[in-house]
Amino acid sequence: MPGSDDRTGRALVAELAALVRLAHSALHGATAVLTDPERDGGGVPVAEKALAELRARIEEDAAEAPGGRAGIVVGVHVGTEVESLGQLAQRLLEAAWARQEREPVAERLRAPLRGIAHAALDLVERAAAVLESGEPADVADLLAQLQEVGQRQRLLYELLIREDVADPVDTADLVLLSCCYQQCAAHAGSIARYAVLFSHAAV
Repeated sequence: MPGSDDRTGRALVAELAALVRLAHSALHGATAVLTDPERDGGGVPVAEKALAELRARIEEDAAEAPGGRAGIVVGVHVGTEVESLGQLAQRLLEAAWARQEREPVAERLRAPLRGIAHAALDLVERAAAVLESGEPADVADLLAQLQEVGQRQRLLYELLIREDVADPVDTADLVLLSCCYQQCAAHAGSIARYAVLFSHAAV
């Protein structure tokens, strides 16, 4: 029979993984507006709802200090990363609102951004599962994929530098957005990097 410490540790990891998934939902909703504005089916409301819930649950969790040193380490580390993901989701939402006043970016430029976004958000989604499993192979697999986001970002930059017809505002937006997604990937990697340690310490 698992003891109370086991249950507490598992509950903490499950809650943190749920927060990561909420951050992913917020990021995904905002991304739909930015990368597929013609086909977006209400990404902004979805993102806003997920972001509001994420903030509320972060505040609730912060008010309940996790028990023991292991709980503090896990809670503070993952909580910091999730807060950063929430801030990035907010930035993407603000970009989506601003872009509503402009024509959509040309598809030849939007396609590589879409690839960066999908690769980064896949890592965020997988980080939640890795946090729960704590399996070394899962951690290694996620970390190995971090390089893909950087490679896609480089390809986008090469395209932007070559493009004579790219609008300067669109170019700046694409670079800023790609940086947001690169940071999302980095936060996902940080969550996963210590998942094995957390799985042993918190349960």
